[in-house]
Amino acid sequence: MPNRPTLDPYAILGVSRDATPLQVARAHRRLAKRFHPDLHPGEDLSEHMRRVNDAWRILSSPSRRTEYDAAHPAAGTPASGHWASSRREFRPAPPTTTRTWATWRATAAETRAAPRTRRQPGEQPTPVTRRPPRIAPLERSFRDSGWAALLAAIVFLLILVAAIVSGRLG
Repeated sequence: MPNRPTLDPYAILGVSRDATPLQVARAHRRLAKRFHPDLHPGEDLSEHMRRVNDAWRILSSPSRRTEYDAAHPAAGTPASGHWASSRREFRPAPPTTTRTWATWRATAAETRAAPRTRRQPGEQPTPVTRRPPRIAPLERSFRDSGWAALLAAIVFLLILVAAIVSGRLG
């Protein structure tokens, strides 16, 4: 291996020292897409890709990462100099208003002031969906109700009782 200067793998991948393995993997994947020679054939990115892979080799293994952290206690911190991770912690600003996302669309006064759509009598509005319209229920007759089934059951039981009484079944 040629005599190369030692670079901070945290700075190369752009992650902080307390980054999770998932954050390290995502940073490696992002940089691999950016610097892979096969994806960018006209550019000489092999040195960048080698650095990214060396950093990944160190930080992807818990044992090698622990060994590196013990040997380089200042790596990945602002004290490590030029090659330190330059990203600051991201803290979103608190909201400047208490309005919810739904109220940003229009206030009640704006809604009332909006021009109305006038339809002719009997005109149906155009549906905003591609779903077919609901099927209208058919008129129910006596046969469709439960009363018809109940009446048929009573008639059947009366015929059965009459047959038993007359002695034909039994």
